[in-house]
Amino acid sequence: MIHLVLVDSELELVPEPLWGHPAIVRRARLRKKKPNRLILDSSFDHSAIRVKYPDEVDRRGRPDIVFHFLINALHSILNMEGHLRVYVHTRNDELIYVDPRTRIPKAYHRFIGLMEALFNNRVVPDKYNPLLRMVEGTVADLVKEVGPTDVILLREGAERVNPYELPSSLGEEPMFLIGGFPHGDFLHEHPRDREISIYDKPLMAWTAANEIIASYERKLIFK
Repeated sequence: MIHLVLVDSELELVPEPLWGHPAIVRRARLRKKKPNRLILDSSFDHSAIRVKYPDEVDRRGRPDIVFHFLINALHSILNMEGHLRVYVHTRNDELIYVDPRTRIPKAYHRFIGLMEALFNNRVVPDKYNPLLRMVEGTVADLVKEVGPTDVILLREGAERVNPYELPSSLGEEPMFLIGGFPHGDFLHEHPRDREISIYDKPLMAWTAANEIIASYERKLIFK
């Protein structure tokens, strides 16, 4: 089994300091929801983030990264063949467990609605069919629970590795940690056995995930 974890992802509900900002209030009114029930999204909330979090204005409110990551991973051949498990870790130390059967809405606005339901209910669609489940927890907690053979952190500037050589150099159940943020470094100190880079330039999270997935598809499926 291959485990992919999107770590420190910029997925969160609108934080309390932004609830009264005009942009947030206006969007809450249009969505017919309270501000604290909305997912922070820089596409709409950039002005509010700039006022309250000027040092993080280019980082916070990026649920689109989670969206593309999940769409790519869950629709992969590796997942359809039963060899992949996917998780999302948020900046606020929440863990999202994603059932391999989950079909993320392809329309972005519906995805946002799904994430809002998950944050507010902690499980979707319900406890009897928990396709998405959220708990408080760190990546260290997840590593302890899963017990992977290797924990590999992808990081810009780390040891350069050909991703297609990874399957032959790692154990049978590796876990790959991929940053879920657009700029900067990891917010938390995550456990890892090794840090690697698979390209000389920065990659989007879903691109890095695709390369890892493809390397294991070649080993496990297209032998």
